[in-house]
Amino acid sequence: MFDRIETSSAFERVFPILQEAFPVTELRTKQKQKELLQDPLYRLYAIQNETLEDVGVLAFWELGQDWIYMEHFAISPEKRNGGFGGFVLDSFLNQIQKNAVLEVEVPEDTLTQRRVAFYERHGFHFNPYPYLQPPMREGQSALPLRLMTRPTKIDVDTYERYRLCIHQNVYRFFQEEVGRVNKKEWTNYTNCL
Repeated sequence: MFDRIETSSAFERVFPILQEAFPVTELRTKQKQKELLQDPLYRLYAIQNETLEDVGVLAFWELGQDWIYMEHFAISPEKRNGGFGGFVLDSFLNQIQKNAVLEVEVPEDTLTQRRVAFYERHGFHFNPYPYLQPPMREGQSALPLRLMTRPTKIDVDTYERYRLCIHQNVYRFFQEEVGRVNKKEWTNYTNCL
């Protein structure tokens, strides 16, 4: 079901799935995305059906001993709305046995509400803290999102730890005030691994 993507040729197989599923504000350029294959914290997997056809993509970061950040999860349109995506997500989360964090849009319309509800059905919790995703490409602005976490909601200190770790390791973004909720002094989480 999960085929680790580690080569340029394998990357070429799955990048079109990412392009179809994510707007440019939530996806790096093709070259920048491919360069992540060299990062020791980054994992990219093709999700395959029973005939080993690529029908989805899962990308995540091993950012802590007890948690991962899920950057991308996408299922091909023909496999959506039949329970396959939920089955894959549950299988993955049961395999890794770690807390999981992901970004979602603020649920302001039917599509974004459905996306949040999907993750809630699979054990994620919506956290109300205002979160800004740093720009994925030059010339873009920060994107207002929220963090969802599994298996529980998080307190503000845990939010700050996750936010800083994601910003610094995933986005290479070091402006600590962007998206900061907890205004008191806290430990710098640069080394969140």
